[in-house]
Amino acid sequence: MNFKVVVIAFVISLAPTIGFSQKTDTLINKLDSLKKQTDTTGQHNAVEPGFYNEKTHITPKVFGILLLDDFKQQALSPLDINGRGWLLGAAFTVGTFGMGFLDEPVQKWAITFRNNNPWSAKYSRAITNSGGAYEVIPFAAFAAGGFILKNEKLRTTTYLATQAYITSTVWSTLFKSLSGRLRPGSFDPNSPLNEPTFHGPFYNIPYGGNSSFPSGHTTLAFAAATVYAKEYKNIPAVPVIAYSVASLISFSRITENRHWLTDILTGAALGFACGTQVVNNYHRYARLIRTNSLKKKKKGDLSFNIGFQPGVGIQPGFVYKFR
Repeated sequence: MNFKVVVIAFVISLAPTIGFSQKTDTLINKLDSLKKQTDTTGQHNAVEPGFYNEKTHITPKVFGILLLDDFKQQALSPLDINGRGWLLGAAFTVGTFGMGFLDEPVQKWAITFRNNNPWSAKYSRAITNSGGAYEVIPFAAFAAGGFILKNEKLRTTTYLATQAYITSTVWSTLFKSLSGRLRPGSFDPNSPLNEPTFHGPFYNIPYGGNSSFPSGHTTLAFAAATVYAKEYKNIPAVPVIAYSVASLISFSRITENRHWLTDILTGAALGFACGTQVVNNYHRYARLIRTNSLKKKKKGDLSFNIGFQPGVGIQPGFVYKFR
């Protein structure tokens, strides 16, 4: 069975749990409350190694709760956008629409480049094959390294990258099902060859293929790259390497004649958004843990004591101390 289908089925099966958790889970309620007090894109996250310890360790239970809350926050994010966010979104939409006029010219250039440089075909195929479902291999390697080296930060970052991978897979697959766009190398006798046309959600992609919009490889690559870049932003080389690898994977999807330019741009934006949200949500959780904000504050202490006064005798009573 297709991996993406499994992920979507998993999320759908958890949908009732998401709604239930909103009402009963203290952690989710506090995370959502804290999110309203924070500018998500401008949130300051402490990424020094000392902040990642057994106290902020991600257990399977915490991983599940954070993942559910990631989905909920991402799904509801359009409702939380402020005026500046709408302007940025509108600018990106207009810009992407404008870049659409370059879809075919860029595609022709990429194919010409590949044909004139035979060596590029070998590297392009290797790079493109390192993305998508194969990203789980470096995730597993990083996680193993975190356990072997007892590096809590590396382990935590890999868990977050996995969450970004899962959420971005679901959204990418959903948008693909709605766009109905032929890939550059696809052939449909009922549609012009190599036309970047959107046919909509009911369009039957020929030969059992899926829509090219947005690029799944690009979405997943930038989702993971964003997590590592933000978690290791104190090491300048890491963001450069992370985004360079993601960009190479994205470019290879064009030279492999699998995606249009606007597929790549939209996938990169979607991946960046998912990665950013996942990282910020974890650091809100870590802040709650470090400040013991998850513990219920006692309103006061009620105690029983016995006193003695001359001429009165024994006097039992209760004492309430306010906190």
